[in-house]
Amino acid sequence: MNIICWHGFKSSLAEEVGWYTRVMAKLEFENKALERLFRSWKWSRNNTLQMLEIAIAADILDYAPASKEFSFQPILHQFQCLVTTTDTYCRQLTNAANQSFGVLIRDGKVVNKHEITDTDVSERLASQITELEQLVGSYDDQRFAENAKSIQAIFNHEYLHHGQLLVMFREAGVDVPERFKKAFAL
Repeated sequence: MNIICWHGFKSSLAEEVGWYTRVMAKLEFENKALERLFRSWKWSRNNTLQMLEIAIAADILDYAPASKEFSFQPILHQFQCLVTTTDTYCRQLTNAANQSFGVLIRDGKVVNKHEITDTDVSERLASQITELEQLVGSYDDQRFAENAKSIQAIFNHEYLHHGQLLVMFREAGVDVPERFKKAFAL
């Protein structure tokens, strides 16, 4: 699997978990503020992809924290939620008929969040980078303003799950990507 990564070269960690990097493509958005926001989200999505690869390699996708007070979903659910929620907001941005949360629309079929395999999650997380770039890259100021709430929701949702994944990885005894730790001084 090719994963677009900000640094543009293979790291020892990348080789260890089996993913490959390539130089981040130059963005040519109509709206430069949206381009900067998208670039930040793209960096985050690449962290998400790297975290998924680490979770697969460490065999922790089924790990869920134990608590007497709260019910927690497993790590795989975090990634499934990112896929379906991003898909939902993209459907909202294109005025699709089905704008339901918790499902992925693929080739006209509705797939429930819990039915998405780790392989499908990996493919969709990666493909959504290009899909979203193509969708919002041509937005002018007015179209961006009209859709800012949905666009920002996609980005905020990614960050929310990073926090959850960070805690779950630590509880499972698995470290997060080095660049993630450096960026947030973890």
